[in-house]
Amino acid sequence: MQRYLVLALLLATLQPAHAQSAGTDTMPCMQKAQRLLDQALSFMEKNYYRKDEVNWPEFESRAKQQLMVAGNCEDAYATITWCFKQLNERHSFVMSPAKAAKYIGDDEGSGPEVPLSELVGDIHGEWLQDSIGYLTVPWVSTDDSLICERIADSLQHVIAHLDARGGISRWIIDLRKNTGGNCWPMLTGIGPLLGNGVCGYFVSGDHRVPIAYEDGSAIQGRHVRCRVSNQGYRTLRPQRSVVVLTGRRTVSAGETVALAFKGRAQTLLIGEPTAGLTTANATYSLSDGSMLVLTFCQEADCSGHVCDGSIVPDKLIPAAPAAGDDPAKEAAVSWLTSR
Repeated sequence: MQRYLVLALLLATLQPAHAQSAGTDTMPCMQKAQRLLDQALSFMEKNYYRKDEVNWPEFESRAKQQLMVAGNCEDAYATITWCFKQLNERHSFVMSPAKAAKYIGDDEGSGPEVPLSELVGDIHGEWLQDSIGYLTVPWVSTDDSLICERIADSLQHVIAHLDARGGISRWIIDLRKNTGGNCWPMLTGIGPLLGNGVCGYFVSGDHRVPIAYEDGSAIQGRHVRCRVSNQGYRTLRPQRSVVVLTGRRTVSAGETVALAFKGRAQTLLIGEPTAGLTTANATYSLSDGSMLVLTFCQEADCSGHVCDGSIVPDKLIPAAPAAGDDPAKEAAVSWLTSR
């Protein structure tokens, strides 16, 4: 017997702004492009996680020549993208002003309403065989603190609802459609299944910053990055067996969540290897309202092991060739029922 639970998020729409930085409207177009490129290169030289491998004077000269050869004042974004290609950097990118405004939840403008479906994926909870809790963790494409809080609330509400029938000790966390975004509401929402404590690290050289969950809050070093609106939920059974389902569409922040569970006791990763963007990004605002999304460090699991590229699950199972079949989910149920 299967019983299903789908929880609608609490917020339906967001009103974004058309981002525009003061002082750029009257600048000549090519001057704006050069300014954007200079800003991006400055952030990259100071913060890029492989900055010590780059000859920056030569690199910057080539980038500026690339922009001049293009001869098009609209090509600053294309030139920044060219920079990342030269660095063989897959995870960093530049976000347009409209997308940046939507991501940060800037609501001072008069643009059209943005459906929540464009900011966060589906959250789905279900009982399997009346004894296993199944939960999807969605991608999150917003940094708006209110929306992030409500996403985290919604995930914890689903966990609490599933757990309410007397305590579930076996859980499946499905990350196969989690294409990334903002990891903090994901980690906060899934916190009751992680439990309190360090669940990973951001790593840059010899410097390690812990990632932790503590009583309803996701924490980076000493800084709370997201928290639920009330007290964090605690599962009725403190001892849990967990299966995490991964796939090729488990990307970036989705991989951060997978790493948070990797190597833990009574935990198994099942499915296909992840996309391989196991680095962390920071965002930097540019003068036209666009945003540089720049990789600043690598990531490690709770044991401190740095992940380089794809996360390979403990049990490799290819995606189903036919619609309706789900061998990875079936393998997860089989492993958990044997516990």
